[in-house]
Amino acid sequence: MISKKNIFIVSICIVIAVLIASYYFVYNKPAIEGNNQQVEEQKDPEEEEITIKESDKPLIDTTTKEGLLTALDMSGKEEDFESFAKYLKIVYQNQWDKDQDLEKKESDTYMLATTKYFDAGNIDEALRISSIVFNEVPQGWRFRYLRIRCLEKMGRDAYNSNDLINAEKYAMDILQMMYRPEGANLLADVYIKKIEDNLLKGDKASAEYNIWYIWDYEVDQDRRDKLTELKQTIGAN
Repeated sequence: MISKKNIFIVSICIVIAVLIASYYFVYNKPAIEGNNQQVEEQKDPEEEEITIKESDKPLIDTTTKEGLLTALDMSGKEEDFESFAKYLKIVYQNQWDKDQDLEKKESDTYMLATTKYFDAGNIDEALRISSIVFNEVPQGWRFRYLRIRCLEKMGRDAYNSNDLINAEKYAMDILQMMYRPEGANLLADVYIKKIEDNLLKGDKASAEYNIWYIWDYEVDQDRRDKLTELKQTIGAN
């Protein structure tokens, strides 16, 4: 027979065990929940495998016209102009630029950049895009022409603000690409203004220097007439 003393001792042990268990549960509950949450957040292996497969993009064979057509189409629509320029460079290196389908992809992306940025007045972005493509494919006329238009617009804005230094810089940027009337005429306007300012200040030496600097550039007739008039005023031979 169990004595009352032993029953009392057993009861005390049970109470202590319950208190210890309660203490452990209360103070370790966040850790337990955290571990359970980590287990729940682990992806199912099958789901993870599906995700990897879906993210894999097939490699494009840019050694073929068909592959380049796909690459130009994707990079153009995504406005990834760095990749577009590299693919277009391959087209020109292979002398495939006259291929009707490839030429159309170049034209489509050129029109996107022109309409979305240049025509909308975002000249800085249009210049950035056209410069990326021009630097890779300087022989491609479309993006070269867009770059020229951007530089001319910036030059004209500078000229109209009487910022002749930057106006001349943009004109020379154009002419360093190739001879274009946009660059030559802008440069002529800058030097006509310089010469007129020289004459107003009575600085004939500077006026004569500037007339000879610009004289041999091929410019529109109205600018040629103005330069001829200034030359006669200066008396330069």
